[in-house]
Formats: sequence, structure tokens, C-alpha cells
Amino acid sequence: MVVMEGIVDMNKDSRRTERYSWLSFEAKVHVKRSFFVKEWIPVVPFDFSRFGLGIQTDETFVVGEEVQLMLELENEDLDLTVPTIRGIVRYKTKIHSRFDYGVEFVFPSKLSRHELDDDLIRIERALHYFETSRSADGA
Repeated sequence: MVVMEGIVDMNKDSRRTERYSWLSFEAKVHVKRSFFVKEWIPVVPFDFSRFGLGIQTDETFVVGEEVQLMLELENEDLDLTVPTIRGIVRYKTKIHSRFDYGVEFVFPSKLSRHELDDDLIRIERALHYFETSRSADGA
């Protein structure tokens, strides 16, 4: 889980507009352990856009492999879950004992893309808004 917090100081001129004081963005990947055993494993999400995201994990995936992800974003105004989204691993980098992966979202149909697009855009905007507000605060 990634939980980001910012200091709220309403006395600053740059703070005249409302900003998120906290934001939680979590991701999990569906891993098949055996023929009958599958589980959702938490991963560290980074570099999110509506087209894909980066994840960091101990799990091993192959470039080109299809993965299933679950995304959850929450703050004081928003609670948004994307229960299942498919992606293709586009890159893999080993960082010490963990791996960073770039995952591009894929959709089986235009309808499924349309159904998820609004949620992905809302997540992208919320994350961008939070990071921008933190930068304005000097955090």
C-alpha cells in the first residue's frame, strides 16, 4: 500500500484552493501458484497513467506476459476500485532483490475499455492533483 500524506496549511496564499490532505493508492496482482491455487498479491504501484502503470514486487513475470491487476484509490472525497484489469508486462528491471515492471493495460473489447476508462482517468487525475498540490506546498 502506498499512503501519501501532505501538510495542510490554510494560511499560505497557495493554499486558497482545496487540496487532498491524504491519498491511498493500492495495487494487487493475481498470481497463479498452482493449478488450483491463485491469490492476490499486494504490489507497490508507481508511475500511473490511464494507459498503464509501474509495479514493484518480489514476484517474477516475463516481458510479454499477461497479468491481472486490482486497483484501489481512496482519499477523503473518493473511494474508487477497479476490481480487475488486464495488462501486458512491457519491461522488467531488477532493483536489488525486487523487480520493477511496466504494465500496459489491455482490453478485450471497446466496450470493456469504455467501462473502465472513466475510472482510470479519475485515478490518473486524482494522483496528478495530489502530486501537484504537494509540489505547490514544497513537500
